[in-house]
Amino acid sequence: MTPPEAPSLRIAHVSDIHVGAHDDLMLDGLAQDLHDAGVAATIVTGDLTMRARTHEFARAKGVIDGFPSPTMVVIGNHDIPLTNPLRRMSSPYEKFRAGVTPDMDPVLDLGLARIQGLGSMPRWRWKSGRISDRQADQVRTTFADSPPGSARIVALHHPPSSDALESIAGGEDFERALVDAEVDIVLAGHTHVPAVATLQVGSGSRTRSIIEVVAGTATSNRTRGTERSWSLLEITTDTLTVTEHFAEPGGWRAAAPVSFPLPAGSSRPRPDEG
Repeated sequence: MTPPEAPSLRIAHVSDIHVGAHDDLMLDGLAQDLHDAGVAATIVTGDLTMRARTHEFARAKGVIDGFPSPTMVVIGNHDIPLTNPLRRMSSPYEKFRAGVTPDMDPVLDLGLARIQGLGSMPRWRWKSGRISDRQADQVRTTFADSPPGSARIVALHHPPSSDALESIAGGEDFERALVDAEVDIVLAGHTHVPAVATLQVGSGSRTRSIIEVVAGTATSNRTRGTERSWSLLEITTDTLTVTEHFAEPGGWRAAAPVSFPLPAGSSRPRPDEG
């Protein structure tokens, strides 16, 4: 007798669509590939626009509304004004909140995964990010009552592995929060180059291995020498499998999947018990 298949969850991870500096064919065809992949939700990790203009947000929102839902969207560095310093200082998130979502640090429960989104773009930094003490504490709170067996995921624009101009201010406390909350996976974008790796976060006796999935740019003309792509995540209670989907003439092609083990959620103590 064939044993029943383990339950799984398929999530699309899309980043850096850069409306205003995009390829129309790729932008118009992206949603269909997400649906064809049978995903149950879509996570968009920032840089919806090129210059945070109202019409760019409107086009980006129209595209995202066609993605498999529910969707989670977090802000990127291109989603706040660049050429208007006064607006950047006084109301940097106004157009994002009005045109996309008012929730800057959203939470999404998907059964096999709980996802904490974080807005990592402060008004006073140009390209690099920041995670505040409040946001680090929110990570701890969000996962304090995660169901056993549920993967713990944080989604933001800036990869924790980045340094120099792409680094995250507040990164040390953020890493401590990832350890305290026993986060399994971090989703990010920003670099336009897809990458999946295991990172060691934290310091001293308080460290943890997490899986960092950086999505490439799905539709932008700013490809940085790589093909346009988006990342398909398949999650079970034991594994994360990542399959990159690369753009090609007339559609998308799936690369070979890469799998990583996940901790057994049922055996993990809550962060406040550690």
